[in-house]
Amino acid sequence: MSSTQIVKVPRVLIVDVVVAASATLTPGALSIPNDADFEWWWLSIFRTDPRLKVLITESATQRPFIYSGSPQTPGGFLGVFVDNLAGLVSSNGEFPIAVPYVMPASRSYQHQFSDLSAAQNTVQVAYHGFALLQVANS
Repeated sequence: MSSTQIVKVPRVLIVDVVVAASATLTPGALSIPNDADFEWWWLSIFRTDPRLKVLITESATQRPFIYSGSPQTPGGFLGVFVDNLAGLVSSNGEFPIAVPYVMPASRSYQHQFSDLSAAQNTVQVAYHGFALLQVANS
């Protein structure tokens, strides 16, 4: 009789986007590889200007990760400033996730970036965690 066990392998998943000056809702996708679920533990970010906002939605269910607490936002809700979401690479910071979140294999997470700086903004979001690989015991 064989059983399976889960082996955690360190993995970093990246979203790379160049957001044009004053652009709204520029898309960028995070695709979870199909070989394993991903256990998300930390989030870090690089951006060229802090006046950048992001919305994140799980594509299969359309569940948003970021909600507005204000029912009436002038011009529509464009998300959270990225500095409030993730630790900055320039400060050697990563934001820990209080309870690790498992992202299923083959899922996609849509990111939409909005620039409020009137200048091009290069952004990289790094999801740090573990691939949860199933290994058969014999």
